[in-house]
Amino acid sequence: MQQEQNQNEVVEKLTSIETLLRDGKDKPLNLTEAAEYLGFSESYLYKLTSKKIIPHHKPTGKVIFFSKAELDEWIFSSNNEAVK
Repeated sequence: MQQEQNQNEVVEKLTSIETLLRDGKDKPLNLTEAAEYLGFSESYLYKLTSKKIIPHHKPTGKVIFFSKAELDEWIFSSNNEAVK
């Protein structure tokens, strides 16, 4: 009986973790959210999008969206090694 209850608790916790990961994994960010996430000003981020330097999406042709996964990949794509 106790073992079954423990198994149910583990399943509930895993389901909860899975939901959190799925929901927060790659929710589209708007310009303000992306600027906050990257630590940039909105105007600087807009400049990067207009120069096509940073990955972004404009599904309606006006509103800009960002993928957190694409931003992370962009951040880490330039690997500048320290000079020894």
